[in-house]
Amino acid sequence: MNFQRPDSVRVADALGDISQLPKDMQMAVSNRLEGSFQPVPEPRDGDWLKQQQERGQTMKSFERKAFKAIPHGTYKTIFIQPIGSFDHPRAAKLNVILEFARIFFAGCEVELLPGVDFSPSMKSRDNGGVLQYLTRNIHTYIAQTRHLRDTKRELLCVAVTMADIYPDENWNFVYGEARSSEGVGVYSFARLDPLFYHSTPKEILQTPLNEEHRIIMLRRCIKILLHEVGHLFGLSHCIYYTCLMNGANNEREMDRQPLLLCPVCLHKLYSSLRFDVRQLYESFADLCDKYGLETERAWYQHRLKCLD
Repeated sequence: MNFQRPDSVRVADALGDISQLPKDMQMAVSNRLEGSFQPVPEPRDGDWLKQQQERGQTMKSFERKAFKAIPHGTYKTIFIQPIGSFDHPRAAKLNVILEFARIFFAGCEVELLPGVDFSPSMKSRDNGGVLQYLTRNIHTYIAQTRHLRDTKRELLCVAVTMADIYPDENWNFVYGEARSSEGVGVYSFARLDPLFYHSTPKEILQTPLNEEHRIIMLRRCIKILLHEVGHLFGLSHCIYYTCLMNGANNEREMDRQPLLLCPVCLHKLYSSLRFDVRQLYESFADLCDKYGLETERAWYQHRLKCLD
């Protein structure tokens, strides 16, 4: 498939009318964009846009989307459901990842649920010695157990797991998958370890987690969670800039995704959450500084200057 990079006219149309936005938001999506947001690179063999035809989601099409989460009343909690064991010496800490989610989805509560085991109803397969679970059955489990959670607070529920996952028999794997119509999703940490493609499971367990790998895994885990929850808020894959909401088929694409929303996607999320973009950027920069995400800290601090 031949991807056609959107020109400036098409990008402006996707962004939509910003005249009624607060001043800070207007500046966030329009001021000094060239130094902050990069165009989507030409897809290479194996890349998402080489295999998937993405038309791009404009602000207008986002507003018409039937299934998207919008906090209202008491319904503003994003529940995170761990499935399977997280007793892994190289696993990123869930409580740290959730700190980023609480800031990113401003106005929502993010709550970690007690872990549960995989059930017999969750179909699995052996894929070259790697045990994988079918995403569809995990979605069904999350939907069917909603009554066990606080239904007066639940906006979304997303499962997380250290096990590998796949969406159907035609796919080798998937990093995560959301089902917007039911407000559920699942994502996996399995392939986020830099050693995954280079070592056996036993070797991975026996290898200490150094600082370089800690940063890589933390960054990847945050991206996957925010990306999948972004889908549940109605954001489709982005083709307008290099953005958190770009599709990814491989490690290279996943690592290229920045931990930020482009102007088009930021406008969409703002329309649902109505956050203070200056406060969001300041808090996110502080958290990046706290956990050693230097590239992201510098970007958010730079964009704060662009709001003035």
